[in-house]
Amino acid sequence: ELRHLRWMLQKDLLGQDMFLIGGPGPMRRQIALSYLELTKQETEYVSLTRDTTEADLKQRREIKDATSYYHDQAAVRAALNGRVLVLDGIEKAERNVLPVLNNLLENREMNLDDGRRLIPHTRYDALEQEHGSSSMASLNVLRVSSRFRVVALGLPCPPHQGQPLDPPLRSRFQAREITYPPFQDQLQQLIEQYPNVS
Repeated sequence: ELRHLRWMLQKDLLGQDMFLIGGPGPMRRQIALSYLELTKQETEYVSLTRDTTEADLKQRREIKDATSYYHDQAAVRAALNGRVLVLDGIEKAERNVLPVLNNLLENREMNLDDGRRLIPHTRYDALEQEHGSSSMASLNVLRVSSRFRVVALGLPCPPHQGQPLDPPLRSRFQAREITYPPFQDQLQQLIEQYPNVS
């Protein structure tokens, strides 16, 4: 596990998004959450299903006090606040969601339903320098934090059921295979951990 955590730290320092791929089980999620706990980073978690839509990642319309308004979802909150977005089950993402993910991963951009637009921190900072901070609000652009990262968790398809990742989407990630240690190694570890259990 330490090798995986070290690899994740290297990719994080390089500003790269990560894809942990491996067989069924909780190990990929445990490693990702252990890394976030060790580095004390905030996270936004999305469990992807075949029913996940663009709105589940971007903004959802809600009604409060007879007024309709847009509520930012996990991907937007993570991008704006410099959190790590964990996408669990990326092999289940439907085709209509992939363009949104692609644009967010490659360009750090996203058009929001309320008329605002996320843009990468480098472009935002250049615009702010050119136009001044007071006029940035009128441009309806929001700054994606330089600390924003994406960690995707998924199964290899095939042999498992799900959509094979689009080559453009796959190329946005640095991938690492997460495999369980052999049964004998796990058994030995349990024996060492609990020597008095017969």
